[in-house]
Amino acid sequence: MRSKSNLRALLLVPSELAGCIRRKGLRRLTPTAIAELAAPQTWGASVMPVILAAALAIASGAWIPNDFQSIALFFSVLATAVCLQCAVNTLNDYADFMSGVDRKENCIDPKDASIVYHNYEPVLAFVVGGFFILLALVCGLYALFTVGPELLIFGAIGAAVVIAYTFGLLPLSYTPTGEFVSGFVMGGIIPLACYYAFTETLSFQTLLFAIPVILTIALIMLANNASDIEKDAGNDRMTLATKLGRPQSARLHAILFTFAMAAAGIIVCWKFRGGAWILPLFAAWLIPLEVRLTRGGFVPEKRIFSMSLITGINIRLNAVYGVMIVLSILAPD
Repeated sequence: MRSKSNLRALLLVPSELAGCIRRKGLRRLTPTAIAELAAPQTWGASVMPVILAAALAIASGAWIPNDFQSIALFFSVLATAVCLQCAVNTLNDYADFMSGVDRKENCIDPKDASIVYHNYEPVLAFVVGGFFILLALVCGLYALFTVGPELLIFGAIGAAVVIAYTFGLLPLSYTPTGEFVSGFVMGGIIPLACYYAFTETLSFQTLLFAIPVILTIALIMLANNASDIEKDAGNDRMTLATKLGRPQSARLHAILFTFAMAAAGIIVCWKFRGGAWILPLFAAWLIPLEVRLTRGGFVPEKRIFSMSLITGINIRLNAVYGVMIVLSILAPD
């Protein structure tokens, strides 16, 4: 099974690692390859949850970023989230390569299969993934010392999900739950943790306000997997998109997008009415983008187009949502 290959990829012994390094014909890791492993085009999925938490903290009046300490705290939290996503992206590429999922014949975007196209020692990608985790820890030290060790609990939850998503006998990325687990963790747990970092208050209402972010991150994963149905099915990866098929995945994508838009509108009208006047412009700007995306059918040949469009939708929807929340302070109802 491919999932066993993923487990072996995680548990490579030193002699196997050395064997990987000694293989002939492989290139050294380049800065370009490292940047592709980090996949900056996906960072919106980690940046927007932090932005949402900051907007909610400002709207609550419990946090005002008007001095060095508060601004440094924001960037510490933001850098930690981005570095952790870089680690997830890198380790996922490593696991997919080692298990045989990523091959030149099924990866049309070189930037999406860095190990395949750059032909470097795959163990180096594993090392880079570990480096990103270490960098995340370094970036989070300021927040840790400012807020307290409680933040480590959120970090432990995130680390456990990363391992469960990418490695193990049955990685979550091989199941129909992968889209929603990644959406809930990145779109829900990250805002919850960041809100706690900013306000030192654990507010589970943050999860309610994070519904649009949770759904849009799940939509990124659904679009990605719908574009990779043939590739995933051929490697025993039974994602939700693989189970549903491409037409039904496109319909589900449109439905979840509608729910995300509706959730943002309802939450703003309920709790942040000072920003509600943007809602008509919000809808007019985003709905045509979703129509273009789902009409594309998520076919493999349009994968680059689909992923570019859905990441743009994620950033636009959640950025405007955050602006509406902050405007509720500037223009109170």
